[in-house]
Formats: sequence, C-alpha cells, structure tokens
Amino acid sequence: MEPRYKTLLSIYEIVKNDPHPHTYLCNQREIIVRQMLGWDTIQMHLETLAEENLIEIKLIGNVAVSITEAGISKSKSLIHLPKITFE
Repeated sequence: MEPRYKTLLSIYEIVKNDPHPHTYLCNQREIIVRQMLGWDTIQMHLETLAEENLIEIKLIGNVAVSITEAGISKSKSLIHLPKITFE
C-alpha cells in the first residue's frame, strides 16, 4: 500500500465513528499520533490526498483536515483488500 494511503486510513480511523465523518475536522496532533512519520512527510501525503480529492485541507489557525466522501470510499476499499501472503 502506498504510504499516503496509510495516512488516509489514519484519518478514516479518526472519523469513522462520527455520525458525519466527512464534516469532522482532524487536527495535526490527531494525525501525527497515529503515524510513525514526521510532520513534513505527513504534510506531503496530505497535499497529494487533497489533489486526489480524498481529503480537504483547511487552515483554521492550524491545519485541519476533513475526509471527503471519495476518501471514505477509498479507505473502505483499502481495508477490504485481500492480504498478500508469501510462501
């Protein structure tokens, strides 16, 4: 799985139980604590995901991220990918 999609899945994990997940605004801290990456790398992932219309980035004092309906669909499809096993 491409690293940016792991960032997308982290955002999905944050919002998935919210009644309106596409309107929940994730803050930097919520995303960082779920990643083993530096903020610079996460920010590059976020920019790419925004270009793919999977998230929206909002600047409200700090960075806030919301997942789009397309991002939710993509996350669900990534969760249900078959596992690859090696013999």
